[in-house]
Amino acid sequence: MSRIHVLDAATANAIAAGEVIERPMSIVKELMENSIDAGATQITVEIKDGGITFIRVRDNGCGMDEEDAKNAFICHATSKITSLDELFSLHSMGFRGEALASISAAAKVTLTTKEPLAERGTCIRYEGGQFISCTPVGASSGTTVEVSDLFYNLPARFKFLKKDQTEANYIQVLVERFILCHTDISFKFIKNGKTILNSPGNCDPASALYTVYGKEIVNNCRPIDCTIDGITVKGFAGLPHISRASRSEQIIFVNQRLIRSKTISAAIDAAYTNMLMKGKYAFVILDILMPSSDLDVNVHPQKAEVRFSNESVIYRAVYHAIMNTLAQESMSVDYSFSKEDKAEKNQVEEKKEAVHEAIKPEPVRDPGFVAPLPQTPPKAVSSSASSYPPKDFTSSIGYKNAYFTESTLQETPSSYSVSSTDIPNLVSPVENDKQEPSLSEPEKEFTQPELPASAFTSKEESLSELLSSRVIGTLFDTYILMESPDKQLLMIDQHAAHEKILYEKLVDKEQKKEVVSQPLLAPVIISMSRSDISFIEENMEQLTGIGFEISSLGDNDLAIRSIPAQIEPESVRESFIAMVDEWMHASKTQKDALILSLATSACKAAVKGHDKLHDIEIQGLIEQLSKLRDPYHCPHGRPILIRLSQNEIEKEFKRIV
Repeated sequence: MSRIHVLDAATANAIAAGEVIERPMSIVKELMENSIDAGATQITVEIKDGGITFIRVRDNGCGMDEEDAKNAFICHATSKITSLDELFSLHSMGFRGEALASISAAAKVTLTTKEPLAERGTCIRYEGGQFISCTPVGASSGTTVEVSDLFYNLPARFKFLKKDQTEANYIQVLVERFILCHTDISFKFIKNGKTILNSPGNCDPASALYTVYGKEIVNNCRPIDCTIDGITVKGFAGLPHISRASRSEQIIFVNQRLIRSKTISAAIDAAYTNMLMKGKYAFVILDILMPSSDLDVNVHPQKAEVRFSNESVIYRAVYHAIMNTLAQESMSVDYSFSKEDKAEKNQVEEKKEAVHEAIKPEPVRDPGFVAPLPQTPPKAVSSSASSYPPKDFTSSIGYKNAYFTESTLQETPSSYSVSSTDIPNLVSPVENDKQEPSLSEPEKEFTQPELPASAFTSKEESLSELLSSRVIGTLFDTYILMESPDKQLLMIDQHAAHEKILYEKLVDKEQKKEVVSQPLLAPVIISMSRSDISFIEENMEQLTGIGFEISSLGDNDLAIRSIPAQIEPESVRESFIAMVDEWMHASKTQKDALILSLATSACKAAVKGHDKLHDIEIQGLIEQLSKLRDPYHCPHGRPILIRLSQNEIEKEFKRIV
């Protein structure tokens, strides 16, 4: 008796639908990517009840004729590839030919499409995978796909959907990601009849960032734009004080495709080392542009992950791009008493609560490559302040990269192409379900956000201000108070400042690779677990190589007789335990673990709060602080310096309104 059965078409399509469609957001993602590949400059997404009862995605792309519209619902039918060879050098957002077939198998679908020069359009209807009708209709140029009653015929999948608001949040976060990456496209998002998002599509990344996050985030992000080893890294690096408690705001695109990558996340963490508190993650938006032949996008069903041919090159490019951007910035904290400012900041912090698992980065483990702290910028870095040029899809349906300039094209493969055709700044209105408005009618004019000139203070200006400020005294024997020439109150945490000075001295010694061991007058006895003892014994040769002399006393005890010269004798116990914990339990490299132990050592040796400092000691501390690579954060990420403007103080005393 045969046990192998050939499934019928309906069952096969339902299985395929499970691979492509996990929730309403999956449908929106597939349809938006199709619209982008069709050359659309305006895309409108409208949902009701979290997308469960109604989804409409409308674009002004190239459209389809009747034959192509019918074929679009056939499994594995696509306009994006023609042969297997093209599968490994994709320039489009995707090639999944089963998208419309899978969507139609799990919902009721109506597709309306028209080519720009055609006299009439085509309307095709499917329900539960069954063809219903194909009729000629009057329509505007482009394609509109309406999906209703999702999973009405698959109750087993319907019950796993979450609340309407949660599903709507997933879709909103997705649209926001597309706005940030595709700055040359005007996106509009309508939820239950209310317009939530409306981007200008003016090819300006700052405008896109303003649309999604608002003024506060724009003012605290710095643009990234450089090319290293043939890899272009663009986007924004957030200043440390807008860090998050999760990686939800580490948004990564590769060739304008939203992905997650442990390698890139590790590079981001390395670039922000010692700038963030434990448990905090940097706010970073990156679009990495590289030859499509150097990555594989077919390692994940939803294209949420990619595989790089050379991960170390990607790591270096991302690391140095962020480091070079942050190295020139002043990171002192500007304090404000304003309740309105605090409310606005809290609103920004609480904006995102739900990110779909397909795009939410996972916890990162260090891949093993650790980039050194750069003393000078890499030779192969080229930066450009020009805005991203728009793309032109008038001649083909295929994808063209919108970010490359002419100078970049000379350094990259010929597969990248770009057009200088200007795209009009149009915003598409969609407000009525029954009437189909024209996509070419602007709803309102988008106002470019104006950023205050004071928002961008160079590191040199900040350090010059520090050296020219007048010392007023100390507060609580812990904070040094200074008055700057431009009438601002500077407050310096004396412990954090001294800790960072000692830390950078220790790191400089370690990076010179000069192994200097100092014997202790009396050995330090440390008791550790058996697993820790075994780990230390297995790595005894490496520990000896960096300056430790350790002997076993039996059972769980060790005697440390010599230590690296960088470590203060008073903090041997804490530093050694911290190093082993990071090296063994947190899977850090030996070098990273040693650096962290140096931070502990610096903390123990630094002056403490409530220690009285004389004027000459304060002046010496400030002079040493001004010479550091990063004088704004202690080794643990806490701020060293904050400032309070005269304007804010006078507001509190009601001297000004």
